[in-house]
Amino acid sequence: MRSIGSEKEITHIIENDEWMMRVLQAASELNLPDWWIGAGFLRNRIWDYLEDNTPIESRDVDLVYFDSSIVTAEKDWQYDEYMNATFPFAEWEVRNQARMHYKNGFEPFTSTADGISHWTETATAIAVRLTNNQLEYLFCYGTDDVFELIARPTPFFEQEPKLAIYRERMTEKNWQNRWPHLRIEYM
Repeated sequence: MRSIGSEKEITHIIENDEWMMRVLQAASELNLPDWWIGAGFLRNRIWDYLEDNTPIESRDVDLVYFDSSIVTAEKDWQYDEYMNATFPFAEWEVRNQARMHYKNGFEPFTSTADGISHWTETATAIAVRLTNNQLEYLFCYGTDDVFELIARPTPFFEQEPKLAIYRERMTEKNWQNRWPHLRIEYM
């Protein structure tokens, strides 16, 4: 098993992944406010590197942003349609974090980072974006869990009934098939 200890190492991995760079460039062209690509896009690539797996381009891209002036699902669906038609090398899901609090009964989010911090696992509550041709990272709970192959719920999912959502997700995802060194907490 390999190790990663810095954002610089992640940058090297991403910059040498043509597909990831194409995705980040395409997302930057949409010019959404406070945008990030999060979840499996970054987590899976890091975990594949750690396990020395050949990366699988799931093509699944979670592009999130924050715009409190337009909070309709229809606007996100328009962005989905545009991105999937214009950049068909990925399967885009574009979601405004200004409206996503309703999904798990949270208070309204104040930014994209706030929305991402409410995602289910700490190693999933991470994101990357391209700004002025430089990669920027968001690690809501630090890098330890993603660097050490640990899945644990964010603080918002540590107690029932939300802990049940986390446990169901872990069972459904079956991540240990792909990443056998993954340690799943709270099961």
